[in-house]
Amino acid sequence: MVLLILSLIFNSYLAPVNAAESKTYFAKVLFEQVYLYKSPVNNNEMNNIYFELPKTYFVELLSSHGTFYEARYLNTIGYVKKDSVQAIQETPNNPFLTNISFRVYAELSQNLCSSPTANIQTSNLITTIPNLTRNITYIAKIHGECLIEGRTDIWYYCKYSSTQDYYGYVYSDFCDEMPNILDNTEEVTFITNPTFEKPQQQTDTIPITSNSVGIVIGILSIPALIFVFLLIKGTRIIPKEKFKNKEVIDY
Repeated sequence: MVLLILSLIFNSYLAPVNAAESKTYFAKVLFEQVYLYKSPVNNNEMNNIYFELPKTYFVELLSSHGTFYEARYLNTIGYVKKDSVQAIQETPNNPFLTNISFRVYAELSQNLCSSPTANIQTSNLITTIPNLTRNITYIAKIHGECLIEGRTDIWYYCKYSSTQDYYGYVYSDFCDEMPNILDNTEEVTFITNPTFEKPQQQTDTIPITSNSVGIVIGILSIPALIFVFLLIKGTRIIPKEKFKNKEVIDY
C-alpha cells in the first residue's frame, strides 16, 4: 500500500510537461496584384482567385504546398505564391486592412454576388443590398467582368451585415464614401524558410526539491500513523486480577 501511494505521488511530480504550440508566422505582401488563390496551382483565371491582397499588409501562413503557402487573410483561407510574399519574425500589430467601409448608391452595385461576373443569375446572387446602404465592410478588390462598357472592371470583396453577415462581390463603379487605403508601415524582420511542424512533446520533468521530498514524507506518515492506531485499538489486554480467583484444576 505504501509503495503504491509512493508511486502515485512520484509519478505526479515526474509527469511530462507539454511543449508550447508551434509559432505562428506572417508574411508581408510585397507587390501589387498578389492574389489569394482558391487552389495551389499556377492559374490566374478569375474562378481560381478570391481577391487581390493589399500590398504592404500580411497573410498568416498555415502550411507549405510546393511553390505556394496555405494562408489566411481575415476569415478567408486560400493559397499565395511564395515568391510574392516574405515571411517575417514578428506578429504584426495590424496584419490585415480593417476599418474601411463604403456605400452603394445605384442598382448595379446593389447585387452582392458570389463571383465578379456580369451575368447576374440566381446561382450567383447572394442577396440584394438596399440602395444607399452605408458601412459595408471593404476587404479587398479583384478584377472581374465589366458591367458597363468603357468603365472599370474592379469589384469589391466585402462583408454586408443585415440579419446575418454576407460575404461577396459588388461592382465598384457605383460605390463611394470609401477613404484612401494607406500602406502598412510597420517595421518587420524578414526571415526565410519558416517551419510549420509542431514540436514533439517534451520529456523534461519537474525537479524534486527538498520541499517536495518533505511533502512526500509528510503524506506517507499519515497512513502509517493510522495503521499503528488501528493496531493498538484492536489489541485487548487482559488484567492480571482476572486470574487471581480462578481455580487450577489438576487432572
